[in-house]
Amino acid sequence: MAPWAQSAKRRLRSLFPAILTVLAIALLWQLGVPLLNVPGYILPLPSAIIDLVLSAKVHWAYNAFLTLAEALLGFSVAAIVGVALAAAIAFSRPLRTVAEPLVVAAQLIPKVALIPVLFLWFGFDVVPRIVAVFLVCFFPIVVASAAGFMAVDENLADLVRSYSSSKLLMLRKVSFPVALPSIFAGLKIAIVLAPVGAVVAEFISSQAGLGFLILAGEEQLNTTLVFAATAVLILGAFLLYGIVLIAEKLVIPWSNS
Repeated sequence: MAPWAQSAKRRLRSLFPAILTVLAIALLWQLGVPLLNVPGYILPLPSAIIDLVLSAKVHWAYNAFLTLAEALLGFSVAAIVGVALAAAIAFSRPLRTVAEPLVVAAQLIPKVALIPVLFLWFGFDVVPRIVAVFLVCFFPIVVASAAGFMAVDENLADLVRSYSSSKLLMLRKVSFPVALPSIFAGLKIAIVLAPVGAVVAEFISSQAGLGFLILAGEEQLNTTLVFAATAVLILGAFLLYGIVLIAEKLVIPWSNS
């Protein structure tokens, strides 16, 4: 069996306890709600949620694709800009002195309060939703990547400098490979936050998407729709996270992260 197949098999086995726990909770939920006489509009049954997810009453594929596409686009831009800025911060002390406080200050700004302003700046289309995802993903990517770039062993750095004074060579041959595990650690945090940023932005203004469905369910007191859209969002987030995991295994197969 190939190494990647063995790794995938081990990962699937490690998921069994979590899957069994989720199934146990769902069973208790299914049995407990009728016993406690909880109305369906307060807490719907898992079976009702699954029926709605599997039904054709809601265009799940279109709405999920829209939200996940917004999340992936914002995340991709944040990854490119964040890793580039982290490399610049690691290699330039003056830039680090200026940029680090600004990055921290930007993180302290409440994103939920800023999202309505984004719609005023960029219009009421998909752009402000992508920008919102970018803002949510940017900070963890920059922090984790910068830590990775600055974790290069000084002895190794001196050895490379003795052969070449090029900072580009240092970045390409030493700093970037060393930083890759940290970069992917930041990417894995950010990819989970990305769908949340997209949904929050859809709460402000959207005509489709999982955030739109959640908001519509709340307005109609349709908690089954709220739970179903949330379940689809969770599955989509797992899908995006899995894509990043696969990319990590392909790019840095030697890493045990």
